[in-house]
Amino acid sequence: MTIDKKSWGYRRNSQLSDYLTTHEIISTLAETVSCGGNLLINVGPTADGRILPVFEERLRELGDWMRVNGEAIYGTKPWRAQNDTLSPYVWYTSTKGAVYAIVLTWPKSGNVTIAAPRVSPNTSVQMLGYPTPLKWTVTNNHTAIILPVITPDSLPCKYAWVLKLQNIA
Repeated sequence: MTIDKKSWGYRRNSQLSDYLTTHEIISTLAETVSCGGNLLINVGPTADGRILPVFEERLRELGDWMRVNGEAIYGTKPWRAQNDTLSPYVWYTSTKGAVYAIVLTWPKSGNVTIAAPRVSPNTSVQMLGYPTPLKWTVTNNHTAIILPVITPDSLPCKYAWVLKLQNIA
């Protein structure tokens, strides 16, 4: 993918709206990795090899997100469900001991309700970058994960959040 929506190279007449946002890049990353893919990100340098500040900003913000949530990306595999059927803004990856739910939109209700993972009494849910385990409830075979009530500047990262589920059924 290329950060510039209209070109794989440098364009001096581009507008800010021509570039993917950091959220769009992270969303594409989550969707791609959850389906077993890899992501190659192109930035078009100028003729003298400089990288525009907008490209640098997007790559630095992606790096900030990966520092918190990289374990949900690096070395993971697709899980049995790539995308949640109940909450289409949730994508899944997995490792041997965990399933990662990548939440692309912070729900207004403060709960992420998911259908795919079946929890057990031993299930634990952790938001990567947040120190306290999260509480959850089950209603009609759907799991509602209660997100912490925190201010935006206290969130572990911006753009998307990862819930690590362990000991699921």
